[in-house]
Amino acid sequence: MTASVRMQFEKHLGQLNEDVLQLGSQARQAVARAVEVLIAGDVEAARQVIVDDEAINRRRFEIERECYALLVTEQPMAGDMRVIVAALIVVTDLERIADHGKKIAKICLRMMQDLRPIPFGDIPRLSQMALAMMDRALRAYATRDLVEADAVCKADDQVDALYKQTFNVVLSRMLEDPRMIGPGTQLIQVAHELERVADRATNIGERVIYSVTGELAELNV
Repeated sequence: MTASVRMQFEKHLGQLNEDVLQLGSQARQAVARAVEVLIAGDVEAARQVIVDDEAINRRRFEIERECYALLVTEQPMAGDMRVIVAALIVVTDLERIADHGKKIAKICLRMMQDLRPIPFGDIPRLSQMALAMMDRALRAYATRDLVEADAVCKADDQVDALYKQTFNVVLSRMLEDPRMIGPGTQLIQVAHELERVADRATNIGERVIYSVTGELAELNV
């Protein structure tokens, strides 16, 4: 690969990374907004989160095509190929993260049909922890920081613990008061969606490590 060709390739690779990070920002916003509208009970905003998900889906496939084009036309060496392959996998996780946001927005619409006040408990805290993991994963992706990527994977245990605690608390309320069965079931589903956001942030951390070292490993089992 000549110097000029290499320079052009690096430009394309840089654009790919920017596109992935922009998709990450959109996916994060989808989850954050979904939790906000859930707590606020904003039906119209919840519907907008659902509508906006379609643009994120389209963008994911555009970036995938970008990756395939780089693989076919540039025939990258091992290190660069890992970066492109990692990007392919990361955009899938990001699109799935946005899907979790869409599911929370749909739960909001269902919960708003019940006019009784709903105790959200640790849902806001669980959201903050999952989003913090996502922020860290995106920083690790942007900088290829192995320490940051490893920290994302380790933080998942805290989210799992809070999810289990939330599940048990809500289940106890459902057993004590049958009227809580409907909203309680929805709250458990919200908690599950947020726990999955954290899992996908962990996946991104693992792909950062792969792109830098070539090592494939599930770091949080």
